[in-house]
Amino acid sequence: MSGTMTLRERWRRRFAPLHWPAENVPERVAAARLADHVSARAAKRAYPIRAIRYWMTGELIREELELRIARGNEGARIAELGCSRGHVRRFVGALPGAGDWVGLDFDAGARDEALAAGVTRFIAADFDSPLPLEDDAADIAVFIHVLEHLPRPDFTLGEIARILRPGGLLVAGSPVLPWPLATWRNRALQNKRAAGKVRPGGHIQALSPLRWKRLLKGAGLAPEFMNGAFLLRHSGSALEDSLFWFRLNLAWGALFPPLGNEIYLTARKNPLSLAKSAADARARPPLAVGE
Repeated sequence: MSGTMTLRERWRRRFAPLHWPAENVPERVAAARLADHVSARAAKRAYPIRAIRYWMTGELIREELELRIARGNEGARIAELGCSRGHVRRFVGALPGAGDWVGLDFDAGARDEALAAGVTRFIAADFDSPLPLEDDAADIAVFIHVLEHLPRPDFTLGEIARILRPGGLLVAGSPVLPWPLATWRNRALQNKRAAGKVRPGGHIQALSPLRWKRLLKGAGLAPEFMNGAFLLRHSGSALEDSLFWFRLNLAWGALFPPLGNEIYLTARKNPLSLAKSAADARARPPLAVGE
């Protein structure tokens, strides 16, 4: 799908986040703060830059759900890898067109809070092992700020591609650096890891837009959208009361994705099969997962 876009369409797509509705960000920040999913300092402001990760993820999911509804296909099956205590699910709130939201996380102790946040099922999972989901199990996979912690990113993305149905969408994000810096940083992290100097759960991968594209294509996923998130983030700054400042940071991320500090993206499994998979999905049995 992305390969057939004209240059003008690509440009408009890149700046699409500047036109997404953001007026409800203060309300969603307040909801997340009640569950301690947003820091107290960030939650003092109406449009904290830290909230971009949740807001952009939510809007990318909503876009996909709207496309599915337009095709007459509701009840999307969503699998979130690294759901933790349900931060993303609580922040995005109501999602017309969504069905099951299955949360997977290595921390089994997060189960109760994740379910309270709106995750419909929780599965303890190790993302460096085969995922406990069957093939073609999900319409949308959410994978936010997890890949940088994993030893085999190519393996994990291959597993995500396996559980996505044909035409399914990955919504992902991570910290980002320009390619030369990411290459140097990644080498340093691997040396540090080999020496046993990385704390458990710490960053062991450095990612650039170019590396993301190579990993996605290696997993059989076609990138469709890839944007940086912000220029400057200082939680609690008075600038974060301004929707203009929020949008200005998004504009920086759109113009210079490698310099956007964090990157958010979508990639599709077998995009040429969208029409067929939409029809097939309506006839498929309920989602089966392994415990």
